[in-house]
Amino acid sequence: MFNFDKLARVATAAVGALVLSTLSVAAAVGPARSAETAPVSYAAVQTGQAHG
Repeated sequence: MFNFDKLARVATAAVGALVLSTLSVAAAVGPARSAETAPVSYAAVQTGQAHG
């Protein structure tokens, strides 16, 4: 006879593993995406103004 208790445990473990792996990938990609969309300013040069 087929054991549904074992099937339920395997299904629960598979769903849990899928959720954890999805969250891990999202946590790794999230900071990279926010850094990607931020404007980068390496240096600012002002011209036409006298200092002194």
